[in-house]
Amino acid sequence: MSARAMRFLRRLGAGTRAPLARHARGCGRETPVYSRSQQAPNGATRLYLAHGGHLPMNPVETFEALQAARLALAQIGAPLQGIIAAAAIGLALVAILPQARRWRGLALGAAAALLLVGEAVLVWFHWRLWQIAQVVDPITGQVTGRVAVPLWVESEKLYVWALAVAILGVFVKTHRKELLSGIMLVTAVLMAGGALLGQPFTDPVPGFLGQYAGYLQAMQFGGQAAVGAFEGMEASRQFYYNAWYMWVHPPLLFFAYGCFAISFVATIQMIVARHSSFETTSYRWARLGYLPLTFGMLLGFPWAILAWSGESWWWSGKVNMSIMMWLLYTAYLHARLYLRRKGMWKLVAALSVLSFAILVMTYATTYLVPGAHSYAQGAPSAFAEVVLDAIGGGS
Repeated sequence: MSARAMRFLRRLGAGTRAPLARHARGCGRETPVYSRSQQAPNGATRLYLAHGGHLPMNPVETFEALQAARLALAQIGAPLQGIIAAAAIGLALVAILPQARRWRGLALGAAAALLLVGEAVLVWFHWRLWQIAQVVDPITGQVTGRVAVPLWVESEKLYVWALAVAILGVFVKTHRKELLSGIMLVTAVLMAGGALLGQPFTDPVPGFLGQYAGYLQAMQFGGQAAVGAFEGMEASRQFYYNAWYMWVHPPLLFFAYGCFAISFVATIQMIVARHSSFETTSYRWARLGYLPLTFGMLLGFPWAILAWSGESWWWSGKVNMSIMMWLLYTAYLHARLYLRRKGMWKLVAALSVLSFAILVMTYATTYLVPGAHSYAQGAPSAFAEVVLDAIGGGS
């Protein structure tokens, strides 16, 4: 066992177990943390006795494999993260400067290509997570499955939104070049936020890595803690990470968010230019985003009833803001039916701007307002602290 791995196992300690229990409850069921310990001989002081005491997974070797993947991502991604942040500044300058008008389409295409390269790196990292992160029952010794962490959770949300806007913007430039500058500014803001705030390459999925590191620590020492950690990790695997919902619901919403961003840019252009053609463009993009938004939210409600049973998820800030956003976009799309009435142009424009503002606030509540659908109450990643210590050579 390496010295770094030993430091990891000591430092995580019991402090990671409470977040595991909370996460298990938040991912699908009320989980009695140590209920299965009653099934284990001698209080489960030894694991997997039925198979000679040998687990099919070595916790220390698994942690070291995770650490190696994490460090490899940082070595490749840290420079890329800086390039993306610098590219965001360059994209904004090209969007603003009149002299660079002729280069706007090329700049947006280059930004989309850069984001795709970064996404390919993240796909590799998530593939490595799937290969490494298996979950083992400490009582039976059976592998219950591997954790498939989606590409649009935690620190990667802003990055995926930026990618969606950039790709959709490439299609827009073929028929509405007047919108390019606005789309580029939105893309630049999302790129900068994804690189500097999300930090998907240098601090990837900290919630998952922290929870899985706590599970490995508990499995290494055994006892009742291993049983409780397994239940928390298995609940997260089944009802969150590997749930089909998590592979359908977020992509639908991010596609909708990309469409709404373009609709917002067209509305601003309509207000500035006072030309009805931009309003038509705004309406078409909002209509395109409305269907996946509605379908994605409809998928969310039955899953929320199952996943957050026993919690007051209906009053979560994110849930309420999402419903408000849907209602406003519904009002915007229906108000356009009366566009020829006096004063409706201003009302439709106001609804479009307000709807997008609520969309941004809906995203922000995920991190700022505590609730069932929120990261605001999450604990810091112990895994990240360990890796930073390992990089710095801490004792």
